[in-house]
Amino acid sequence: MKTTKSGTELRNNTPIYKRLAIVLTSLCLSALSLSAQPYRFINYSENVIHQPNPNGEGMRNFFLAVKQLESGIKRKVNIVHIGDSHIQADFFSGRVRDLMQMTNNFGNGGRGFVFPYAAAGTNNPQNYSVSYQGKWEGVRSIKRDAYAKWGLAGVVAIAKDPNATLTINPNRENNATVYDITRVKIFYPVFDKSSFNVTVVANPSELVSSYMSREGFVEFEFSKPQEEITIKLTRSDPAQTQFVLQGFSLENDRAGIVYSSVGVNGAEVTTYFRCEDFDRQLRVLKPDLVILSLGTNDAHVIKFDEEVFLTNLRFLVNMVKRAYPRTSVLLTTPGDAYRARRYLNPHNNKVRELIFQVATESGVSVWDFYTVMGGLRSVDQWQRSQLATADRLHLTPKGYAFQGELLYDALMDAYRRYWAKAQP
Repeated sequence: MKTTKSGTELRNNTPIYKRLAIVLTSLCLSALSLSAQPYRFINYSENVIHQPNPNGEGMRNFFLAVKQLESGIKRKVNIVHIGDSHIQADFFSGRVRDLMQMTNNFGNGGRGFVFPYAAAGTNNPQNYSVSYQGKWEGVRSIKRDAYAKWGLAGVVAIAKDPNATLTINPNRENNATVYDITRVKIFYPVFDKSSFNVTVVANPSELVSSYMSREGFVEFEFSKPQEEITIKLTRSDPAQTQFVLQGFSLENDRAGIVYSSVGVNGAEVTTYFRCEDFDRQLRVLKPDLVILSLGTNDAHVIKFDEEVFLTNLRFLVNMVKRAYPRTSVLLTTPGDAYRARRYLNPHNNKVRELIFQVATESGVSVWDFYTVMGGLRSVDQWQRSQLATADRLHLTPKGYAFQGELLYDALMDAYRRYWAKAQP
């Protein structure tokens, strides 16, 4: 049985040099300004949030939620970022999370929704660790010949060993943010009679309550903040043969930003159509903003079908809006990229145009990364500046961090402008 530490204990037991590193990181983040414009090939003047009308109504619900958080009226602002491999690695989305939680008066509202990718046999974000005992098998929704009861993450980890365990820890040594956990939701098919039982391994005196929700999760609450969460499976009926883990929500009781991100390597817009519990889990998270970063893989083909992409993107946007009508929706355009490492890919610009078309039709907003990045052939300059990898499709950690800074800057600028206009 693993022992856990409270948030206070975690900080007090952290070596002084690591605590200083966290403080210095925070100061550096606070001092961040893109006004220096370090790269000449970036279209900084285009780094804006494009909204369906000049009054910024497309982002209104999100901006109102952030203002209420700053005013102490609202305790949590929830952001859910959904995408492909660019998001699964969480370099890009993770940078936005750090900036929003550390450099403003918003606060750290918790780690949010996470998936244990390592247990599913795929790359895990570096900012949280996953360890497990027993055999876990991953099934991804991009596999057209596979089926599983997928949720928001688009991937599941399945254990057929009734004694399997899994631990997730969002407090890696080099993290700039400490995530206390006072409540955890474990998402899985709760009414599936073939499912093993699940519980958390914790000090019984610190486990306050637990309950199972019809929304497809079991929740455990703790009297003291936990550093990590360990789940343990048990079998009480011969009919129980497996456990299908869809993800966790790691929560605390503090006011602040909760920035969840989920991605699937190779995901296209249609990837999330197969996720039966997508709508339900999105409702549970109650997002004030949903960011959709898709289109790279849809465009990574020889022949690109514009009508099919347009239809699919319309459907996904409507799916998100139906699931939680109060959310603001932000579409991001894919960056410039090569196909098969050597062919220029003009389809990304066509995807960009179609994203704007859907945004106008649906009343949602756009962050045009393709144009900000520099447009066609700009990925060559990103690679020469060590911001893109050799495949000229993915960015380096440095590049993704810079992309996150650009998005953060655009969001904060749009937020300030919205409320400046709202002043009498």
